Amino acid sequence: MLQFAQPEYLWLLLLIPVMLIAFALYLRNKRKALSRFGDVKLMTPLMPAVSKSRGWFKIVLLCLAWFFLAIGLCRPQIGAMVREMKSKGVEIIIALDVSNSMLAEDFKPNRLERAKLAISRLVDRLHDDRIGLIVFAGDAYVQLPVTTDYVSAKTFLLSISPDIVSRQGTAIGKAISLATRSYTLQSEKSRALIVITDGEDHETDAIEAAKNAAEAGIVIYTIGIGSVEGQPIPTKNGMLKDKDGNIVVTRLNENILQDVANAGNGNYTHATNSDLGLDEVVEGINNMEKQDLNAIVFENFNEQFMYLFAFALFLLIAEIFVLERKNRWAKSFDIFKKTFLIVLLWSLSLSAWSQVDKKDVREGVKLYKDSAYHEAEIAFRRGLEKDSTSYVSKFGLGNTLYKQNLFEQAETVFQNLVTPPEYEASKAKLMHNLGNVQLQQKKYKESVESYKQSLRLNPSDDETRSNLAYAQLMLQKDEQQQNNNKDNKDQDKKDKQDKKDEQQNQEQNQNDKQQQDKQDKKDDKNDRQPQPKISPQQAQQILDAVQADEKETQEKVKKEKAKAAGKYKTDKNW
Repeated sequence: MLQFAQPEYLWLLLLIPVMLIAFALYLRNKRKALSRFGDVKLMTPLMPAVSKSRGWFKIVLLCLAWFFLAIGLCRPQIGAMVREMKSKGVEIIIALDVSNSMLAEDFKPNRLERAKLAISRLVDRLHDDRIGLIVFAGDAYVQLPVTTDYVSAKTFLLSISPDIVSRQGTAIGKAISLATRSYTLQSEKSRALIVITDGEDHETDAIEAAKNAAEAGIVIYTIGIGSVEGQPIPTKNGMLKDKDGNIVVTRLNENILQDVANAGNGNYTHATNSDLGLDEVVEGINNMEKQDLNAIVFENFNEQFMYLFAFALFLLIAEIFVLERKNRWAKSFDIFKKTFLIVLLWSLSLSAWSQVDKKDVREGVKLYKDSAYHEAEIAFRRGLEKDSTSYVSKFGLGNTLYKQNLFEQAETVFQNLVTPPEYEASKAKLMHNLGNVQLQQKKYKESVESYKQSLRLNPSDDETRSNLAYAQLMLQKDEQQQNNNKDNKDQDKKDKQDKKDEQQNQEQNQNDKQQQDKQDKKDDKNDRQPQPKISPQQAQQILDAVQADEKETQEKVKKEKAKAAGKYKTDKNW
């Protein structure tokens, strides 16, 4: 589908017949002027440098150049913004590890970038399937809900980095559990999950989550990216170190990935620098049962104006070398005229490029006002692809993420947004929005500071003042709740200790009574039969057995306490 983004420039085409008529009148007046001096036919042989065909050839070239210039200014585009697609396919969710360990450089440029490139190529190979994207480290998040919009998938892929998650680690189980809840198809034969990670799982429930997914009919494919030998993790300040100051070496853990794939009725593939192993995965997905899919697809427009400008420039350059007569002054004037036209064409090209960037921003703003937040996010991301410094695009992106309840991502955008001098007046609004995002995440202390900073810049903002009062109230309640919880814990601890002491006293009294009863019985027996004796060796064996039983019991207690203290706690930041 071909359309024009700025069709108003089509009016420039009306100048073409005007140029042809003007040139024809010019030739007519020229012949009349020559006829005053004599017969034109007799005078023509006396003017060998003049050519009628050259003049018409030049004006035709100029008109063609003007035609392509006008069409280029209309910005012709190929594609459709929204269309309904009916097809048969499967739903594929890709769970991508974005922990710091994915920055290791045993894959070039690093594991994460190599995985993103492979996913992008996978998206290019899809036709009728739906795709979703989950990122995970210490926690898992839906980066892109299941969709048939492949353009959006590739756009979201560009923004993935370890910075988009707030907690480090590698929780494969959480990613699988989140993916299990994220499918839209109910069929148990048309859902696949691709887990791309280095397998350094710091949690303990990946196998169990894979079994639950398999019971729901989800096939799990795992792709291990990394080397078994291991690689240090580069950071801005050198190599990543653990809490003891040792350099962290991240290694591929193939065992857990194989176990997850087996539990999920899928396959495990070890990626290499030359092949990430997606061919086997795609082949397995193609063999799955297809389901009817209906979706509204957003497609990006392909700009075509640059090709038309290039052709117009070529025609102008060709027209320079075609002169009506062999006269150096005429030639100099002609070159000056064409140079002016070329500079004009170049200026118009730059203006068109600027309009492209502004159009994405305008489109994002319009979609945002229409509450089409997902589409608005895509428009703002397209604007950032063309101009990564665009303040309006970044500000709009943060707002659309907030409206989609992606609060952590919105907070990251707002915190990294540097306000240029020309937008200094909007900094108060920026801090207000940042406070809203933090308030939604129950970061009351941070939201209070953001609202205060906003009020310093704009003291008359009643909405910010109201939000600040609410955030301060919630902060006070949160602190009181924490204090109450602490007091309750202390009281519970005291009550438990008292109860324990009382129980121990009762047990001690009972034991004393039992010992006394035993002693009484022994005394009775001493009156009737001799007391049995045991050897020192037997006594030592009994003592060793008791100590072994006690040690085993203590180990079990420690394990149970560690398990109850938190199944998913880890101090690893990779």
